[in-house]
Formats: sequence, C-alpha cells, structure tokens
Amino acid sequence: MTARVFLIRHGETEWSKGGKHTGSSDIPLSHEGEKQVEEARAAFVGEGKLINPQDIGRIYCSPKGRARRTAELLHLGLHSHHHFKERDGFSVSTSSAPSSNSTIVEITPWLQEWDYGDYEGLTIDEVHELRKERHLDNGKRWNIWRDGCEGGESPEQVSDRLDHLVHEMRIEIERNTRPTAANTPPSQKPKNIVCVAHGHILAALALRWAEQPLKNGMRMLIETAGVAVLGYEHDNLNEPAITLGRGPRR
Repeated sequence: MTARVFLIRHGETEWSKGGKHTGSSDIPLSHEGEKQVEEARAAFVGEGKLINPQDIGRIYCSPKGRARRTAELLHLGLHSHHHFKERDGFSVSTSSAPSSNSTIVEITPWLQEWDYGDYEGLTIDEVHELRKERHLDNGKRWNIWRDGCEGGESPEQVSDRLDHLVHEMRIEIERNTRPTAANTPPSQKPKNIVCVAHGHILAALALRWAEQPLKNGMRMLIETAGVAVLGYEHDNLNEPAITLGRGPRR
C-alpha cells in the first residue's frame, strides 16, 4: 500500500463559528475548538487507528496559531513533545524524516490560508453584498474558485504555491516507496504525511493533488477538526486521488 496524506483542519475559533473568512487574522482556538481537536485525537490518532503516529514520516503545518495549537493537541508524535521548524521560503526540501526521538512539525507558508484581502472577517453574505455594491457580481454569486479575492489571492496564485508543496510531498513519498531491488517491495512500510491547516487551503490542496485546476473547485467541506485523506488509485504513484470513503479494514 502506498503512503497517504492526511489533511486536518484546525479546531473551531470564534470567527469560524460565526462564518467569518479568516485568512491573515491570527484568531486562536476557542475552548470548544480545543475540545473538538481532543475528540478528533481520540477518534483518529493512535495505534490501530486511521492516523498511526509510528507511520508518519512528515508533518506540515500552517504558520497560524490555531493550526499550531491543533498540531500540538493531536499528539502526532511518538512522544509528548514536538519541535517546530520554521520554513520561510518555498524551495523544495530534501531533508530527511524526523528522528525517532521527537516529531518535527514543519511550519510552512505553503499552508497559509487563502489571503481573503478585502473579504477578511466577512461572512459569505457580507462578501456578496460588498461585491454587489462594487458592481462585481455580474449577475453571479461570488465563487472563490473562479473569482478569487479582491486585494487578496487569485486562484492562480494559490495554485502556484500549493504546487510546490504537492511536488515536495510526492518526492518524499516516492523516495520512501522505492523498492530495495528490482521487482521487490520496499523494505519498510510507507511513511504517511500530515498537513494541518485551514478549510479553503486544504480543499485547494486536495484539488491540486488530484491534478485539477482550482476553477473546477466546488465547496469541499472539511469541518473544524475534521480529517480528509489523499492517496493513489490502485496504489499507483501516477494516479493521485482523493479518498471519499474508506473500508473498515484499511
């Protein structure tokens, strides 16, 4: 079986509870948000569960505090502590997997939430009203996948930065999946990857993983503290896929 990529959205904040677009604002997890993450940990993280920390080879995280706190509460490492490694650039990394003594959480701007620009802090109804006032709706309701955000990022800009991350993850997976000799399976179990971030950017990452342009996007919902899975059809590295449902024994 090939490695999988787990997408985990941060827990609830006061803004996400109110439906406000939260990109650059660093809104912390609410008490309920921390509880959601703890419940997700109990359900999904651990030996014999969907996300086994022993099978994780790499963890990526958004720079925002709500995502960092989520990564801490999930206890994704074999030990109770994590080391956060700041990445300030977009270059492809070929660093090795974390050591067995601790879990490295790589903080990367690739997973920063979509820059909402003028729509920061607004609900979707408020965005529609603003665009109507500015004569931008052209008879159509706002669609972030098509229209992007005034004063913020376009779909093309988001796609470009996520493609760096997709490329790096595939390099990592291919390296860990490479057979030890001709016609023989890899010597060790493939290492999975975890990405902890935000709703829109994780949905966009899923689309780019499946090699779909963001203009084809729809509202792919990942609930707060929810988990989505990316993988490969037929365990073929040339067939990246989004897993919509899993069997009970996988």
